[in-house]
Amino acid sequence: MASYIMPTLVTGFFPFDGRNVNSSWVAASSLRNVATLRIPVVWGKPLELLQAAITEFEPSIIISLGEGKEEYFHIETVARNKRNLRQDNDGQLPSAAIITGAPDSLHATIDSAALHRALKAEQIPVRISNDAGGFLCEETLYVLEMMKLQRPVVETVVFVHLPPFGTELVYQGKPCTCEAVILSDFANRLLASVEELHIFSSSPLRSALKTMDNDCKIVSK
Repeated sequence: MASYIMPTLVTGFFPFDGRNVNSSWVAASSLRNVATLRIPVVWGKPLELLQAAITEFEPSIIISLGEGKEEYFHIETVARNKRNLRQDNDGQLPSAAIITGAPDSLHATIDSAALHRALKAEQIPVRISNDAGGFLCEETLYVLEMMKLQRPVVETVVFVHLPPFGTELVYQGKPCTCEAVILSDFANRLLASVEELHIFSSSPLRSALKTMDNDCKIVSK
C-alpha cells in the first residue's frame, strides 16, 4: 500500500434515518495519519464545513464516504445540483439548489474505472454508480467537485458509498457483516488506491502517456 505522504482529508457522516451508527464514519475514523471530518446530515453543512476544513488542513486529496445500498461499495460518478424533497436530521426540507447559479450537474473527476479495477483486484464488491441519491451524499460530492475547481490546493476528490453498518456482504470472497474490521480494511485499501491514482495523475509519466496518446490519435486520422 502507498505511504501516507499527501495531505489528505477523509469525511464521513453522522447517523440518519433513526440508525445508531453510520458505516461511513466508522470507516473514516479508523484511518490514521489523515485529517477526518464528520458531517452532520443537515442541508447546507457540507459546503460550510468543507470550506473550513480545506482552509485548515489544505488537503490535496479529499475522500468522502457515505452510507448507501447493501452488499456493494459504490464509486459515485455524477453529482447533480439539486436536492430531493427530504427532511434532514433537523427535520428541515431543502429550500434551493446546492449552489445557486452553478452547473446543473458535474461529472466526478476521479478516474472511476481505474479505481474500480484496483478495488476489484483486491476482491472488494465494488460498482460504479451514476446516482448519488439526491440527499446529503450527493450534496457533498457536488461541493467537493466545485471546491476542486475553485481551490487549487485540492487536486483529487472521490465519493464512495458504503453498505449500511450491520448488513451482510461478500468481502474478499467470504460472507461477512459490514462491521468495524471490514470497514477499516476497506478504508485503508481505498486510501492506498486513491493515493496511487493521485500520484500517477500528477506525475511526468502521465503527461508523457497523454502526449503519446494524442500523437497516436493524430496519426490515425
